[in-house]
Amino acid sequence: MGSSTNLFTFYQLETTNVVLGLLSSGSVVFLAGDLLYVWWVYQSNERRVNKTMEKGTRPQLAVLEDEYVPRPKVIERLKGIFQPNKNHSYYHAVCGEHGTGKTTLTRIVANEVGKGVIYIDIPSNFNKLGDEFGKAINFTFEEDASLTMQLKRKIFRETGDETKRASEVYKTKYGKPPVIVYDNISRIAHKNPEILDILQDDAKDNADDRKYIAVFVSSEGSVPRRMQSRSAWSRARAPIEIGDISREESLNYLINRRGIKTVKEGKIDTTDAEKLYDLVGGRILDLKSVADEYQQGQSIEGRISFDILHYVVLL
Repeated sequence: MGSSTNLFTFYQLETTNVVLGLLSSGSVVFLAGDLLYVWWVYQSNERRVNKTMEKGTRPQLAVLEDEYVPRPKVIERLKGIFQPNKNHSYYHAVCGEHGTGKTTLTRIVANEVGKGVIYIDIPSNFNKLGDEFGKAINFTFEEDASLTMQLKRKIFRETGDETKRASEVYKTKYGKPPVIVYDNISRIAHKNPEILDILQDDAKDNADDRKYIAVFVSSEGSVPRRMQSRSAWSRARAPIEIGDISREESLNYLINRRGIKTVKEGKIDTTDAEKLYDLVGGRILDLKSVADEYQQGQSIEGRISFDILHYVVLL
């Protein structure tokens, strides 16, 4: 009986060892597969990010040619920022009120410069921020980035590491740091200011190390004020302010690009264009709006009456 029991116990132990051995072997196979997959994803991401960094993201333009107002001085200033020299060690802020054309000008310059400019448009939906970062640098995540903690990990560990490596490769090849543009940064300043602070700290650190140059584009004064109140501002240049266009530029837009003029007795009459400018001033978004309404048949007097009524209601 004792011999049978010992034999049974021995059989159980041997069977268990065999099963454990098989499981262990399977684990090794699965582990090797996982490691191979991780290595493949890493290598693929590295190649894509390097290629994107070299080519630039070249964002699409959302303005029609006849609605674009040339601003050569602003364009040249932005080009100077988007094409830093190898020793450039500052980051930048571009600000201006809503409707002054910041995004249009930024996208135009990003396209004209091309190489080494990564443009990231901060989405209105905060949960899609990680996806936008990944899309901008052509980076693939393994899972969705919907939660804030996942988002921080993805942006500041995964994409951040790849961006820094790609920046070093780009600088070695071209002798200057690449540029990362964060457009509409005010969209996260209120919902999650901690993200803005981390981006600013990262911008300072990378400016110190001359790895890449960050450019923050904002339509709210509260964003540059917050950034200026922090120690990381020590590596920022004075903000570039984009304001309204001049009377001459406004009339040129209304008359020559939008065709708001009449011919009387062989002479060009620009009275209506001048009235529209006097009505809304040099804010390009407002000029486009009144030009659209005028061409759709709304009278200037009707627009003035609407504005007066709107003002009275607000009071």
